Amino acid sequence: MKPRTLIDKSVRFIYLVSKDRKLNPEYRKGIEMAAKSIQGWYKKQMNGFTFKLNNPIVEVAYSDKNANYFYDNPNGKEKKQWGYNNTFEECSRLVGVKHFDEKYIWVIYSDGPGNSGMGGSGVCIMPEDDLLGLIGKHPQQPEINRWIAGLGHEGGHAFGLPHPADTEKDADAIMWTGIYGGKYPDICYLTEQDKEILSKSPFFFDEKGNPIAGKLSQSIVFSYPKGVFTRFMNDKTQEITWVENTQEGNAFRFTETSETGQYYYLKAINRNLEIRIPVRGGQSHISTDGGTIWRIFQIMKKP
Repeated sequence: MKPRTLIDKSVRFIYLVSKDRKLNPEYRKGIEMAAKSIQGWYKKQMNGFTFKLNNPIVEVAYSDKNANYFYDNPNGKEKKQWGYNNTFEECSRLVGVKHFDEKYIWVIYSDGPGNSGMGGSGVCIMPEDDLLGLIGKHPQQPEINRWIAGLGHEGGHAFGLPHPADTEKDADAIMWTGIYGGKYPDICYLTEQDKEILSKSPFFFDEKGNPIAGKLSQSIVFSYPKGVFTRFMNDKTQEITWVENTQEGNAFRFTETSETGQYYYLKAINRNLEIRIPVRGGQSHISTDGGTIWRIFQIMKKP
């Protein structure tokens, strides 16, 4: 079921119901409560800026796979990855979830019986353990705030936040152990590094809908047979970013490290990859060793 209104640059919350389970209204209410709570917490931490939610907040997707499939079906080198990978693939099929989505950050709650949530690259996936926690029925940790904070942590990874560099100094940060021991919502916090990262996020807005990072204006477009590179200028910071959109529906972001008059030099965000694109179009190159060796990439054309 799709929400009545889908807001661009919003966080989409999905409740995935397995074939052998029924929709649990308590779970749905718990997800909605957690979404509102953590939205308000981020707003307080970010001095009035936070992410957008859709209406309704929680979408329900129905799987044709049983609950045990998601965390028992081998899918990845380590067992702790199976639940994430299986849930991601199922929700990609059902509702179009993808990594580095330009339009949405995705938060998925599965009723698969797992106990390890994971987040990153624009997607956060949580198991039934967290659903039980959100309704106060977790057998070991019934405190609901611990599980809302867990959403704040894994959702933070989806927004691009890392663990703190100094885990002793920032032990109470939400991106470390601030999710435990009743520290949410008043004791745990975002670090200055977290705030700096979020200040550049296209998914954070003030109450009037103005993006914290400023508005982007398109300046240059290069196309190749299976995709497009677009150069954007931020009207607030004057920062330049590039987005690659592929025919498969993927979107990859780059920072522009330099422009020499001959090439635009781009560095991928969250990937060990650099690309140089000829200013006038033509043969581009790719490097995975910091620009020491450049290999032939795509022929870039201007419209």
